[in-house]
Amino acid sequence: MSFIEQAYLEIKTIDPSITTDQFSTKWLNKCSSYYRSYKASDRDLTLHALMCFLENLNEKSSSLRMNNSHQLLHEKADQYLALSALASEQVTLRISAR
Repeated sequence: MSFIEQAYLEIKTIDPSITTDQFSTKWLNKCSSYYRSYKASDRDLTLHALMCFLENLNEKSSSLRMNNSHQLLHEKADQYLALSALASEQVTLRISAR
């Protein structure tokens, strides 16, 4: 399984209502068809999309923790942070492979 598929499934686990179009635009900062076209052509995330994803995950995690003590929100923040760690590993792998 490619990382783009894994990332989408992880986000879908955290937020079951998300669509592939929303994943492409909201999380990867790409056009709405990015996920579909990359999956169909058996390509993985570009480094730029991966960096955008990493930044968006960190921002989401931080915003969920900000000024609240609600346990559910903190659990969601932890899930985003865990996915952020996976994305960070992917960035490291891609940069070291260059």
